[in-house]
Amino acid sequence: MFEIFKKKGKEIISESKVILSELIPGQKAFVKKISPDCQGIERQRLMDLGFVPGSLVEVEIRSPFRDPTAYRIKGGLIALRRIQASKIQISPA
Repeated sequence: MFEIFKKKGKEIISESKVILSELIPGQKAFVKKISPDCQGIERQRLMDLGFVPGSLVEVEIRSPFRDPTAYRIKGGLIALRRIQASKIQISPA
């Protein structure tokens, strides 16, 4: 399990909002949802790239300053800036 998930015993607290930008290379997670403050064309672009609820995403490569980061999702390699990745909530894989 990831150290970024808050644990209570063996249960992950459901209220915890873990975002995609917090993962490190090699970690996998499922897309939980896209933040409600992400609207319009930006939201549609993320969904078109495969960031839809239930999709498995893995951190592949992170640039030296953590921006951008490449994510493997649905067989493709997608680079997102930290601000974009912070709008995607995840749950453990």
